[in-house]
Amino acid sequence: MYAGSVGRDHLGLGSVSSDQILPTLSPAINVLTDHPRYHSFYTFLLDEFWLRERARSQAAWVAFFRPREFIFSLGTHLCDRPEHGNMPSAVGSQKTEGLARRELPLYETTFNYIKSSLGGYGLYYRSVIAELGLIYPGGRGLPYPVDVPSEQGREVAAAFRREIEDTSYYRDFFDLDDAEVPIEVIREYIAKACLCQSQRADAKDRSLLLQAFLYSGGEQQAASRRETFRFLLHIAQQTPRHELSESRFRQLIYFRADEGGASLIPLPALDEVARSWRLYQAREYYAFALNGLWCHLCDWGISNGGESRPLPLTKFERHLEQALDFDALASELGLEPPGLTGAATFDELIGWIERALGGEAQDFNVACGIDAAINEHRLHEVVRRNRSSGVAIAAALALLATLARRFEAEAERFRPEWKISRMGADGRLSFDAFLRSLRRRRQAHASIREIGDWLYRDYIVLQHELVALSKLPDNTFRFRREGDRLRFASFVNPLDFGNSRFAALTTTLTELGFCGDVREAEHPLSDDGTRLLELGELG
Repeated sequence: MYAGSVGRDHLGLGSVSSDQILPTLSPAINVLTDHPRYHSFYTFLLDEFWLRERARSQAAWVAFFRPREFIFSLGTHLCDRPEHGNMPSAVGSQKTEGLARRELPLYETTFNYIKSSLGGYGLYYRSVIAELGLIYPGGRGLPYPVDVPSEQGREVAAAFRREIEDTSYYRDFFDLDDAEVPIEVIREYIAKACLCQSQRADAKDRSLLLQAFLYSGGEQQAASRRETFRFLLHIAQQTPRHELSESRFRQLIYFRADEGGASLIPLPALDEVARSWRLYQAREYYAFALNGLWCHLCDWGISNGGESRPLPLTKFERHLEQALDFDALASELGLEPPGLTGAATFDELIGWIERALGGEAQDFNVACGIDAAINEHRLHEVVRRNRSSGVAIAAALALLATLARRFEAEAERFRPEWKISRMGADGRLSFDAFLRSLRRRRQAHASIREIGDWLYRDYIVLQHELVALSKLPDNTFRFRREGDRLRFASFVNPLDFGNSRFAALTTTLTELGFCGDVREAEHPLSDDGTRLLELGELG
């Protein structure tokens, strides 16, 4: 058998969010493409490359690219402009940050600052710059040997050039692949070129970047990006004096409030995008519950010696029966013990949740808010804290029961944004398919134990085997069947949500000049931000 590897997304749930849902909600903005001005800088480098008499080859492009990205990356750590603030790191910062801190008098442009031959452009930005229509991709099998700026890209490149053309670096050092550049020359250059400078109202490339991010990349994609921008600006507007984080963002989009006292009342005009982001987070809770069940099985297998000898599935079934103790879960949550065991029906579990919230007569969405005694947020925290304990199984099933109760209304499935919940139907466990399958079992009065058996059989064991098989020759199996037994492999298995792109999106909004840094308590909207929020356009 192939040697084991770390791998990730062992149930294939994360790929649905990262490859389907988030690209629908925020096209052309990925987790690691959080600086809009890289679009200017990289198209500028490409334009400069094509303006010179150099070989038209990937090797020549790499030789041109690397010394200039190195100086740019280094320079971002020397920037002292007021807009810089706590700007997220530039590409290559693992090496250039420490080098900049030494404040050497001269810096050699040949310094090996990153392994990837085309740095951040090749690793992260090339695909999104192409998606926004700023370049025509080149390379083997394509019309051009090297990427080429599009007409729109050349305008962006020319605007960036106007920003830096009077600097000593551009006049005296830019043409040199191998040079020693004085630190003061880099400081002068980066004061004009830095990633943080795109937020200045008078930045020469800003209007073109706004055009690209708001209107480029296809009509539907641009409209989705604008709506997500508006939704995030609305959150920023409604959370003065609150420092935002990804965790608080998740609470706000799902519960319309967070534990810190911030609240969100979506504008009617933003209803569809707000619901879409809420359904994204609903899937994140769903995926977390399933991954929690999976992690618990892996932890149980290793703790019981399953790495050295295969363990009978019947042994885990006995463990599952014992773990379905909802009195222990109630104790974790500070609730009265419900006396529920695996023999109770799944609807009885839902009924306990309703009673804990004050009775089913209330509006469940209102009763099951962020401050409720039991909700998805509190249950996911119980799973996280107790993943190796049997209470994690009870908490994960209660989390799935809460989701089922919240989204059981048939009307939900007729809204256009419900498409988010159908994503993953192609073998990746969609939220919609789970709710429909669970409903059929509830109608047959399935017990909690029967639901647990079903989930472990079809959603945990089978799904992990299918996903791991699809990744061969990389061996990412954490357990494998040997007849009616499972043999386990010992690896660290993190349990967390996927990245929501909150940091990338909000950094993009800040660096486009729409609002302040939401990581700070005060993050007011600019005039452009207010106009985009209210009108959906800049006018």
